[in-house]
Amino acid sequence: MPPQQHPKLRPELGNQTIALMISVALFFDALQGMLNFLLMGWLVSPVALLTFWLWFRLHGIKFTSAKRIGIMGGGFILEMIPMINTLPAWTLAVSLVALDAKIKKKLDI
Repeated sequence: MPPQQHPKLRPELGNQTIALMISVALFFDALQGMLNFLLMGWLVSPVALLTFWLWFRLHGIKFTSAKRIGIMGGGFILEMIPMINTLPAWTLAVSLVALDAKIKKKLDI
């Protein structure tokens, strides 16, 4: 049986953290949209992926499920395709992963 962590020591996503993550995702999407005019929008995607991967990991959210890998990977792939990367895929991906984490936390899955 795995050892139980104290509830205060267990990292979790709060509403303020989720709002900040979505704001940063919107920033990355806007930056990528502006850089598309210089044909350099693809440079934002690797930075955004690593930023959100680290941010989620710091809050104890792992990407071991196929659903979370698919969401973030799909967002990364969409953001690497020229002209399609003007869609807010990072915002959608971060919102879906955060929502998935909140639901699993509430249901204790």
